[in-house]
Amino acid sequence: MNKIEIYTSATCPYCIKAKKLLQLLNLEYEEHNVDNDFEKMQKMLKERFNLSVETIPQIIINGTYVGGFTDLEALYKSGGLNKILN
Repeated sequence: MNKIEIYTSATCPYCIKAKKLLQLLNLEYEEHNVDNDFEKMQKMLKERFNLSVETIPQIIINGTYVGGFTDLEALYKSGGLNKILN
């Protein structure tokens, strides 16, 4: 089973696009809304991946940091998404 985490905001258009793509691919994900705690997401990404980010969505699949929506879309179009999915 795949573990997909997506850090989002309710009003972010790229977050909505990322979730729609995952849904289109029938992939279940765990959504973390960071509207009220953006710093918590930043701290987690710094601790787990040594990253400093200022944007959402942020997507992690099976422990692999993917990035944002455009990164997810590019990974899907290139066929690379299948390589990190179980």
